[in-house]
Amino acid sequence: MQAEFEPKIIAFLCNWCSYAGADLAGSLRFQYPPNVVIIRIPCSGRVAPAFILKALFAGADGVLVGGCHPGDCHYIQGNYYTERRIKITQRLLDALGIERERLRLAWISASEGARFAATVSDFTNRLRELGPNTLRVGNGEWESLSRVASVIGSTGKLILEENTCTVDLARYFLEYTQQESCAACLPCRVGTKRLLEIVERTVDGRADARDLSLLEMLGRAIGPAAKCDLGRMAGKVIANLVAYCRDDFETHLEGRCPGTVEANPGWQAVVGRGA
Repeated sequence: MQAEFEPKIIAFLCNWCSYAGADLAGSLRFQYPPNVVIIRIPCSGRVAPAFILKALFAGADGVLVGGCHPGDCHYIQGNYYTERRIKITQRLLDALGIERERLRLAWISASEGARFAATVSDFTNRLRELGPNTLRVGNGEWESLSRVASVIGSTGKLILEENTCTVDLARYFLEYTQQESCAACLPCRVGTKRLLEIVERTVDGRADARDLSLLEMLGRAIGPAAKCDLGRMAGKVIANLVAYCRDDFETHLEGRCPGTVEANPGWQAVVGRGA
């Protein structure tokens, strides 16, 4: 008779809440399946998507991430970052053909030993229904995939209006890069400053076609030379903006902004120029 499938679960538990909750469950002798291997971490916000994928590809049948309840994080916002990353990682699992139910996020406080036991029991039963995780990735494949997962852990999203000017967006991004630069390497410290100067001249209508060519060329040169991802991304973003949204930049050379709508010439005749 074939033995019942018993899933292997990797649990990343926050030191301040979920790990303490697991410890309380043990102290009070709460019963839960012994399928879970616990890894204590400083904060659930430290669980990068790469850790989750590595666990699943190395043989785990499920991954549990436990953190403090929203509003109770020892590091203020760590669990908010966790929730966002888990949702994005689940979408990546869908694309990879892995059931998103194999990744679970739970808020468990230090006083909720019973909740921890119930969460592990419920998750274990669900994984038994799903069956074993059959997807495995070799070390060579994992190296390339982990780069994608690492990006998910550090990226954000800007929501912009449709009429947002591309040149204004470039200036906003470069101002942020200048403020956040660690100044450890010359390409990022000086290169992004030169990019910002050219973009500001473009916004003011003082640039010309040669400046746009220099902007794209300098952006592509900064990327490979910078030491950190901030510098690499800054150069790549600006170069691509100039390459694929060149019309917006050229419009500024003519003294107009494509992000605004020119006034109806007849309007002034109706309301007067002083209105």
